[in-house]
Amino acid sequence: MHVGERIRLARKQAGMTQAQLASALGESQPTVSYVERKSWVRRSVLEKYAQALGRPLSYFLQEAEQCSAQPGSRETVIEQAFDVVRRDPDFQFGARDDSGLTLAAKRDIVRLYEQARRVALLPEGFN
Repeated sequence: MHVGERIRLARKQAGMTQAQLASALGESQPTVSYVERKSWVRRSVLEKYAQALGRPLSYFLQEAEQCSAQPGSRETVIEQAFDVVRRDPDFQFGARDDSGLTLAAKRDIVRLYEQARRVALLPEGFN
């Protein structure tokens, strides 16, 4: 998962829209959209986003490294994306018991959510 995707995930977990994050940063919504699509950003830019999202800088850097290096990272990526789906009040999935869902089922639910919301929570080509 690249840095832009981590920014997008953190924004969604914070319950913010791109416009709300842009306002907090003093930037435009297209700028936030652009940064969320980037595989890397300057440290100074990342520091601004980390502060606005209430996350330590290490959240954006270590997670990207862990996703590519740790064997259990696939599960972590899916669980984090699934957590975004569960927190969406309009999707109303959070009230359901998900303890019996397999990792593959959670991934499929995330993919359906991505299509419905036209967002990307999982990296491209992620199986």
